[in-house]
Amino acid sequence: MIQDYPNCEFIVADDCSDDNSVEMIRELQKKDPRIKLIAHEKHVGMRENFESALSAVRPGFVMALGGDDGLVPGCFWRMNEIIKETGTQLMCWRTPLFTYAMDDKDTSRFIIPKVKGKGYRWVKSEDFLNKIAQTFSYQIPECPMFYMQGVASTELVDRVKSRTPDGYFYYCPTPDGFSGVVLAGEVEKYIFTDEPLAIAGNSKKSQGLNYQRKDEQSKKEAQEFFNDNIRRTMHKELASQPYSPLQTLMTADYLLTARDLPGWPGKFAMFKWEDLLRVTFSIFVKGQWENEVLIRELKILREIAKQHDLLSLYDELYKKTKRKVVRTSAFSGFIVTKRSVMFAGKEVGMENIYDASLACNFAYRVYNMLSVKELFRVMKRSFNTVMNTRNYKVESLPEID
Repeated sequence: MIQDYPNCEFIVADDCSDDNSVEMIRELQKKDPRIKLIAHEKHVGMRENFESALSAVRPGFVMALGGDDGLVPGCFWRMNEIIKETGTQLMCWRTPLFTYAMDDKDTSRFIIPKVKGKGYRWVKSEDFLNKIAQTFSYQIPECPMFYMQGVASTELVDRVKSRTPDGYFYYCPTPDGFSGVVLAGEVEKYIFTDEPLAIAGNSKKSQGLNYQRKDEQSKKEAQEFFNDNIRRTMHKELASQPYSPLQTLMTADYLLTARDLPGWPGKFAMFKWEDLLRVTFSIFVKGQWENEVLIRELKILREIAKQHDLLSLYDELYKKTKRKVVRTSAFSGFIVTKRSVMFAGKEVGMENIYDASLACNFAYRVYNMLSVKELFRVMKRSFNTVMNTRNYKVESLPEID
């Protein structure tokens, strides 16, 4: 609601939430006419919920957010500026991350990528598609999914809809990564910027984390998602298996599904199934899934291996793969890793995604100022400031008539 761009609207699609979200949105509608509400009376699932919101979008540009994601102040003005300068129909950006505390012993986290911003640049779609076909990892900053880290013209969205058998844009069970893959293939190139125009959020409601948590509510919500997609299996070359939350299998599913859409112009070199198996087993090493979830995924992977006559490789990888159970410790203050700077949210006054969104532009600009040269300049200016306060002469007070 703090976005002051004059020509925008916010469509909220609620899939039978069990809190007071609907009541809160209706109250906010009285204050801001830009807010539109779609409140489903019966649970429809993630895909149908996202599609209902997308179908209500007017011509222009569109992006999607999950319930725990946020927008950076002024982001629509910046998007509009870049779109006008470049004429692009598709752009994406690098997102900071805010993670809510998952329990009473946990703390929230605000994570800023350690990347020096270099303005915006063009990315060749074929390069992006080939990269994820080799790594089986669609979750990279250059992925132009308009879910939280990108914006696309409705013209591109309609073009994809015209290719799918059911006229839906989201032709895969999950709405995020598929949008990036299928939209990238519709253009020769698109814009990427390091500027944080939106911020990703993780919370207890984040579907991607449900599979790795042990509490009963998370297990229930994960199973509900599986049930929602029980009739939408993965691509036939993935043995028509049930939906899998493994990033490697999702990436393969997105690529194969987009490739088969009539007239889809995207191009990538077909991956090797042996590589898919090896990379998938490698993520089991550090994955924190519960055993029942892991067993489900191993069975799915085995069926894929069987279809491609790779059972011997599957058995070999299964026997030699050992899991690393990470022992987490309490986090406080801030830490610097190879790729990011992480702050304990509460210690810097960040209670939620809104607080974090207000800090994004400041953190981005401050980090881009930091360098060895700038550090010496700061020290020099500080020294000069201190010395100036000591550089004085003594004078008497002025005479009074």
